Amino acid sequence: MNTEMLYDAVQAEVAYRTEELRKAARRDRIGRSNPVARFLRARRSEVEVPEQRRREPARVSASAAKITR
Repeated sequence: MNTEMLYDAVQAEVAYRTEELRKAARRDRIGRSNPVARFLRARRSEVEVPEQRRREPARVSASAAKITR
C-alpha cells in the first residue's frame, strides 16, 4: 500500500512538471510568432550604461594629515 501511494505521488509530480514545461513552451512560442512582441523584446534587452568617470583623489593638506594620524 505504501509503495502505491508513493507511486501515485510521483506520477502526480511528473504530471505537474510536464504541464508547467508545456505552459512555458507555449508562452515562448507565442512571443516568437508575434513580430511586435519580438521587436519589444529586442528593445528591452538594450541597456544603456552610463559613462564611468574616474575620480581624482582629493589632496590632503599637510595639517589635515597630521590630525588623522
